[in-house]
Amino acid sequence: MKTVILDGFAAEDATSRHIRTALLNQLASRNQDAQVFTLRENRIGNCAGDFFCWLRSPGVCNTDDDNRVIAAAIAGAGLLIYLTPVVFGGYSATLKKAVDHQIQNILPFFTVLKGETHHAKRYDRYADFLVIGWQPAPNTGAESIFRNLVWRNSLNFYAPASWCEIVTGDPAEETLAAQIASALAAIAHRRALSGSVLPLMAGRAAQGSPPRRALALVGSPRGHQSTSHAIGHYLMQQLEARGAQTEIAHVYPLLNNPQKTEALLAQIDAADLTVLAFPIYVDSLPAPDIVLLERLAAHRNARSGQGGGLAALANCGFPEAHHAANALAVCAEFAAQAGFAWQGGLALGAGEGLVRGRPLNELDGRVLPLKNALILAAEALAQGQPIPREAQRLIDRPFIPAWLYRLFGAASWRQQARRWGAQNDLKRKPYGRIDS
Repeated sequence: MKTVILDGFAAEDATSRHIRTALLNQLASRNQDAQVFTLRENRIGNCAGDFFCWLRSPGVCNTDDDNRVIAAAIAGAGLLIYLTPVVFGGYSATLKKAVDHQIQNILPFFTVLKGETHHAKRYDRYADFLVIGWQPAPNTGAESIFRNLVWRNSLNFYAPASWCEIVTGDPAEETLAAQIASALAAIAHRRALSGSVLPLMAGRAAQGSPPRRALALVGSPRGHQSTSHAIGHYLMQQLEARGAQTEIAHVYPLLNNPQKTEALLAQIDAADLTVLAFPIYVDSLPAPDIVLLERLAAHRNARSGQGGGLAALANCGFPEAHHAANALAVCAEFAAQAGFAWQGGLALGAGEGLVRGRPLNELDGRVLPLKNALILAAEALAQGQPIPREAQRLIDRPFIPAWLYRLFGAASWRQQARRWGAQNDLKRKPYGRIDS
């Protein structure tokens, strides 16, 4: 059985070598061939969110870099293994950049899995799935978020068997070997993950101070044309009407320039309230947003930075808003580790179908629940209070029935593909059939 390993550690160190060596030794003892991608050494661009891997060149990312090689290897694997530090309960940005590109191995069309909407299979068979995370010290909240993320990924990528193992601290060689052997045995015995209970986000939300300055961070590659910008902008309008000075910054263009990144960090330092608005990419935040969180946590911890509130607005392409729960939990865990007061989040389902990057004030009555939810959120945040649960309840019900959304979605994908002459190739299998 071919095994593909995605090494998502950001740098070579004693811990990453220890875990990787122990894993390779265990695989060798089972006569399993392993192809290792050390992702920090690969050339992988950020997912552009353009859906060209579904619409223009079905099954192949539009960006010609190492992500295509990795996707092809995964499509031919019997076992896929992620190695990553546990970062705020999620994957490292190094790993997440590669994970975001894996949507080319599934279809744009929707199906129902365990009573909720997911994308359909592109290939007949998919790899078993094992994730090994590492954290320096026990953190039960982060562990729960991490296990839940792995489970969500196992559903979306149709893993026949799946397991999550978390290594803590610097275990002895024998202990680590036994832990990894146990994880591989779980895969061999065809174990499958179930959901983990996420920490209660509302219970961790905190009272802050009324913000004088509020900053919206738009974490979408589509910038001003994104749904993230539309909902973030509307919330800032509501906060401004309640006396706050507001600003909007777009994350993607700033991260590759050290001077611009430093200016962004200073902008966040100066804000009393920061709101991160982002789309859901493979059950979590897009990789560049995780880069920002990693840099911001290091920045604040280095200067003992504390204070300020953090809230989040997540939107996903599935009609069920709860697909964003894991990403909001990551934001809450980040807030705790970086010294922010977590002031809650909102999750919008079917955001692309409802908003499509258009200003909310230009839309029809179907957007009223969303606008009312953002008004409720602004009223609370303007007083330094966390976003109330009632705001989420207003948008929990999809603006369109899920079955109808899936039906219209299929027609929409075909219509969009017609622009590129690819409407008859949407189910193409460019990387062949997965080995058993």
